[in-house]
Amino acid sequence: MDVAVKESRDPDKVVGLFEQHKDSPFTYLTNIPLVKMLSQLESFKIFVAEVDGETVGCIHSLSYIYDCGYVGGLLVHKDFRRKGIGSRLLDAALNSLNTRYVYLFVEEKNTAAVRLVEKTGFKRIYKGRRYIVSTQLDEASGALRITNDVDWASLKESIGFKERNGAVNLGYYPVKMREKAFEDLRASNRIIRCGSVIAIIENSYGLTIGDHLYAFNDHIVRSLRCVDTSRRIVEVNPFYTKPRLSDLINMVNYLVSLGEVHVKTYDGDPVASRLPLTGRIGALTMEYEKQGFNMF
Repeated sequence: MDVAVKESRDPDKVVGLFEQHKDSPFTYLTNIPLVKMLSQLESFKIFVAEVDGETVGCIHSLSYIYDCGYVGGLLVHKDFRRKGIGSRLLDAALNSLNTRYVYLFVEEKNTAAVRLVEKTGFKRIYKGRRYIVSTQLDEASGALRITNDVDWASLKESIGFKERNGAVNLGYYPVKMREKAFEDLRASNRIIRCGSVIAIIENSYGLTIGDHLYAFNDHIVRSLRCVDTSRRIVEVNPFYTKPRLSDLINMVNYLVSLGEVHVKTYDGDPVASRLPLTGRIGALTMEYEKQGFNMF
């Protein structure tokens, strides 16, 4: 069987494959409108596997910010699985990215996919959890004082940083937090502190794609045509020098005046888990580190 893996600029090849498998488990039809939209970006690439001109597999890659990339939308036709096509697609997507770190999301219950990406070299970091706040929470005790007085050492040593392996969400996609990225974000007032809470924040836009809400930042949205950017979202990645709930509530109450707040953290966060909200469990965040890149 001759399988050709190649780049394609035709999102309809992805659409057709997903529609064929719409009733199969772990087939996320949100990928159809998502791929169509992101195809507008120069940094977004689609790869397909073909047999005799028929599309039997697909994946996409996105070169993002701060030396990080993303791969997603991996799907192999049910009649062509266990033939190494998924591995070849992953390799093609990874090779298309000139970034040190690459991330993907995968459902923990999708054991076949987890095994495949781990075999390729991806490592599990954490399972995501998100809390959405649209109105102020009950007043917390203590005076509110928001500052930018944060240093790199304090962030690295904070609760949650090691648990997330230094990964944060800036927009929908993860980013590896290293010192150069930290300094850049701090200079643009996207790292703030309230008492014991250090937060990396991002001003994003809520875009409903299919039946799913995505939060995309300016890096993505500025290159898209005809999208509704009226829903403003403040993404908050919290870390803690001490596990003090009142400081997190105070910070959230301050930020909710700027827009809908999405607290993005990990399952097991000892502080956010005590918020008077129901968090939504997300997929596993997995990380691939390419070798041979200079540290900075």
